[in-house]
Amino acid sequence: MNHLIYLRNEFKELDLINSTFHDLPLSLHIELQESLYQLDDSGNINFDYFDTIYSRATDIFKDLFINEDQLFFVTVARSEKAISKPIGLFNKFINRVNQYKLLTFEENDEFGRLVQYSLQTQKKFLHYNKIIKAICNQDFKDLTPRFNDKLLSTYPEVFFINKDKGIIFHIYDDRGAFLLFNDEKLHKEFAMKYSNLIRREE
Repeated sequence: MNHLIYLRNEFKELDLINSTFHDLPLSLHIELQESLYQLDDSGNINFDYFDTIYSRATDIFKDLFINEDQLFFVTVARSEKAISKPIGLFNKFINRVNQYKLLTFEENDEFGRLVQYSLQTQKKFLHYNKIIKAICNQDFKDLTPRFNDKLLSTYPEVFFINKDKGIIFHIYDDRGAFLLFNDEKLHKEFAMKYSNLIRREE
């Protein structure tokens, strides 16, 4: 089973690209930092801010995934050319990537070529600390690690999908993340747990 079939069966044909997560009933919009800013008063990188969001996002990931959970690690990006080999982040941030079948899904829309990579793996094989930092660093070129791949024309979006528990974790950048559930009880449990982090939509 690939992630597209899984999403169709478990999340009512959710479209990772075009669905608006905060409009979905079993979603949570999480703020990774509510009091600090990316830059300090001198206009320099505020490392306290980034240390806080790295830690918070990693703690949430650990809450959502245990080592034995089966998960889909999905990346979505745009490319001006057809891609015939895996993008670099799969070799850089995942152990034993060759033991799993990396699936590629390409389509064209009004903005060009869109590529989804999907790898079914487990938490213990992901360098998830580095992946989370790379996601949060995307708008700050002086920070590392980063996803750097000449094959891509956009910075990849990353989705962690817990196949066993029916949870999607999507950190969109340093400001926040979405959690999406297919179970109302689980949604309520995490809504209570993260009540102080939930962003209230205007």
